[in-house]
Amino acid sequence: MHGLTWMHRSAWIAGLVGLGGCQIENPAFGFDRDSDGLSASAATTEPVLTTSTDTGTTDEPATTTGPGTTLTGEPPLTTGVDTEDSGTGPAPSSCGDNVLDPGEACDDGDDIDGNDCTNQCTVAECGDGIVHEGQEACDAGGVPDDACTPSCTLAACGDGLQTGQEQCDDGNTDAFDGCTGDCKLSCNDGVFEPDREECDPSDPVFADLLALCSETCELKSCFRMTNTEDKDLAGPDWFDACATAPGQRIAVLLRDQAGVQYLRFGLKPPSMFAWTPSDMTSTKPPADQWKFSSHDRKVELTDLLFDKPDPLFDVLHAFGDDSQPKASEAATCPSSLGDGYALAIAPAGQSTHARVLLMPFAGNTMPRNLGGWLATGPGVELAFNGAPMPLCSADDPPTPFLGTVAIAVF
Repeated sequence: MHGLTWMHRSAWIAGLVGLGGCQIENPAFGFDRDSDGLSASAATTEPVLTTSTDTGTTDEPATTTGPGTTLTGEPPLTTGVDTEDSGTGPAPSSCGDNVLDPGEACDDGDDIDGNDCTNQCTVAECGDGIVHEGQEACDAGGVPDDACTPSCTLAACGDGLQTGQEQCDDGNTDAFDGCTGDCKLSCNDGVFEPDREECDPSDPVFADLLALCSETCELKSCFRMTNTEDKDLAGPDWFDACATAPGQRIAVLLRDQAGVQYLRFGLKPPSMFAWTPSDMTSTKPPADQWKFSSHDRKVELTDLLFDKPDPLFDVLHAFGDDSQPKASEAATCPSSLGDGYALAIAPAGQSTHARVLLMPFAGNTMPRNLGGWLATGPGVELAFNGAPMPLCSADDPPTPFLGTVAIAVF
């Protein structure tokens, strides 16, 4: 081994101190301290060459080896040539010899930096700047990186971390919550964009409807459901929260993956009767509420979608929770609209066609009997296709709308 060992380098430094008149008490050099002071150790070290000629300033034993040289307890001045080891153990082996030495967390003896043990004999971990195969997709070494997250995964829209060119990242792909599926901001930018948000309180059209639209550009709904091919309306009390909600206005929204397809609102007209689960847009007895003509306080809905202007307003018919036709009229179209909670939105002046239908697949007491309702399947709980649909035509049944409906009372 070439050069100075750790012990010899230490001894060389200590020797310089000894030249200044200081002596170091160290058992490694053959001395220790007993209760009476310094005494010779039993260690058998070889005589070392020193430059000291002072033999009368210390009580330490000295052995003369030749003219001008003395063996003392002073740290030796080495010559740079390795001497016999003093018994302190071999120097630590270098990293990569497949031996776990002191100071090494691991040593797998290979030259592969990207496995569990690095070439620096440290355990692989995220943030060490080394991409470890099978464990990490990337590793930026703790430095901010638009392409690599702090958890050593590739940055992507929807991971909940805003990176790179992303304007936002809320960890989901819902396009209607203020942060779109491509991580772009759309909410509160002053413009209502129906393909990216349900509403926008910063758009002037909503200036007087702030109770309708949240700060995340979602309708503040009392009822919300996403219609699928399965049955989604659970229980006969599905509309209770809206029937009992305070407020004089009501809004209905329909949206799917393409965007908002329908959004209208209107004022509930004043009436001597309160808006209750039994009496909503009709003040008639439950046995008569199934008739469109019996809805004496229907709600006129105006359009909030500027890209779909409609010169005619729609009319909302909301059926009470106990409305049910007389047995003698049960087969009369559209009597099944009145068997428990139901909503029908028809163009003004229409009584046999509706633009929107929302009701359970079966009423409280019997299945719905809207022409081809049963044959169409459970998805028809929510029906909409933009154009008025015939209510009781088996040849042209209502069109299921597979999307979200939200209703707000404010």
